[in-house]
Amino acid sequence: MATTSCDVAVVGAGLGGCFLALLLARRGRHVVVIEQGPSIPSAGADFLKPPGLRVLARHGLADLAGRHGIRRDTIRYYHDGDPIQECRFPDGGFLIQPYRELVELIYASCAMEGVEFWFDASVDDIATDGDLVQELTLTDGRRLRPGAVVGADGSRSVVREVLGVDQVVTPYERLIMRVATVPLTAGIAELNRLYFSSEGWLAYLYPLDRDEARVFVGLPPEDDRMIFEDGIPILMDQLKKFVTDSFDAFDVLGPASWQRIKVSSLRVGAYHRGNAALLGSAAFACHPMTGMGMSYTLRDAEILADCVTAAAGDQALLDRLLHLRYETRRADHLELIDYGDALAGTFHDRAAYLASFRPDLHIHGGSRAAALQPA
Repeated sequence: MATTSCDVAVVGAGLGGCFLALLLARRGRHVVVIEQGPSIPSAGADFLKPPGLRVLARHGLADLAGRHGIRRDTIRYYHDGDPIQECRFPDGGFLIQPYRELVELIYASCAMEGVEFWFDASVDDIATDGDLVQELTLTDGRRLRPGAVVGADGSRSVVREVLGVDQVVTPYERLIMRVATVPLTAGIAELNRLYFSSEGWLAYLYPLDRDEARVFVGLPPEDDRMIFEDGIPILMDQLKKFVTDSFDAFDVLGPASWQRIKVSSLRVGAYHRGNAALLGSAAFACHPMTGMGMSYTLRDAEILADCVTAAAGDQALLDRLLHLRYETRRADHLELIDYGDALAGTFHDRAAYLASFRPDLHIHGGSRAAALQPA
């Protein structure tokens, strides 16, 4: 089968992969995106906070995304039913939008810029010469010779494995997460509310669009086994102990279908080798309590696009630029991961949680990260 050449191969068509492909294509690069699924992925967060919105704005996408999403500027937090604080977001607040819808918007822009997408395509082998990736072979026999490769292929990244990058995955074993999509009620539409209990439970309720809402429930593993083996009525009884100001939600939670989601942190030893780099959850993962994962990934894609563009096909220069400009992002990500660990480990204790809560990270993405944002 014939071999195709391109400037950049992006493995994974999620948010980070699609956004990076768009930025590179706009700068005249021939980009091929390889996605193992039949279409763009649908699983991901629904939130984009101010740092991510600023990235989209720099590339003319913020208004487009905003037209299809819900803008909010406040989240109210409760502990054992009592309000304990409000987190207010300046400059237009944050955006709620189903993950797939946001990626589809970027995917449509990619199509207009000539990005090639190879769906139902899995990488079978990656040939290297020293630190440089030379060729990708797909399971269907197709071959791709890229000038640079970006692994945006998730927590089980094939690219990361080939690069030999060390990883540490830490499951949040004491907090099982469940999610359900339910009809929107007036109480949920009124305000985003995040509830904690001293018994180690949490519940987050927010509108998804004009008709539907998303509800996350977190609970200890022993309670999860009891609840989801013995029946939903027990779940309602437990939630009513600490979920207040959202009483009408119980009318729609009973018949809901609850899906378990795996939540882990991910730390890796390096973000690149030679002409290959990692992006998104192939590079890092933090607890969703931070709400910053997608915003950081968009900024990372922006930095990667700058490095690839500046290298202009010089693979040795690309290696140096990634070391200087991209590896430094690990410090920001580790700070965010540690912050997520702190939130997940303290939310059952009101005083400890409030002491752990950092508005600079929660709203702005950290003082250091904010300083790194271009004007």
